[in-house]
Amino acid sequence: MTSAQPPRPDGPPLMNPHDGPAESTSTTPPVGPFTGAAPAAPPPQYWLRSGPMLPQRTWQRTTRSPVILVSALAAMALAAVAVVALVVGSINASAFTARGVILCPTAPGLALQVGPGAPVQIFDETGDELSATTLGPRRSGDAGRCEMQFRARDVPSGRAGYVVRVGNVFQETVSESALTSGAVLRPLG
Repeated sequence: MTSAQPPRPDGPPLMNPHDGPAESTSTTPPVGPFTGAAPAAPPPQYWLRSGPMLPQRTWQRTTRSPVILVSALAAMALAAVAVVALVVGSINASAFTARGVILCPTAPGLALQVGPGAPVQIFDETGDELSATTLGPRRSGDAGRCEMQFRARDVPSGRAGYVVRVGNVFQETVSESALTSGAVLRPLG
């Protein structure tokens, strides 16, 4: 669409010098020495002083490659340490060492079967044998009681419960935390 009119500027109307002094509008505040308002100034511009060129930093160019190489080697070493820590942690978390003591039985028939060197077997809740060891020698424990220690390595963790069987005459269900910290088993008799 074209019209016969020339295009108009989108700004305020231009002042014609023959119209006289411009009237102040309410949108622009008056500016002058007695009004207290300062004219709007453009933001300051900062320029470098004139002088010789700055010296070039050649040390950055010459040390860039060694710094990148050392940083890459350090990052690879850190990644290798992290991988080793994860592998060792996962291996150690999947198995534990079961520890415990069995109080010496007082019944004569039971004392013959539950003694030093008697087999100790650890089963899970489904009856699968997880580990086996033997009872240690008799020793005097807390408060002068007779006890025999056992220690079974590489018992798989994460089971609901563990059954510790001593010989063929005594067994007891024990939790993983009790076996880790040292379970105390008391045979009847």
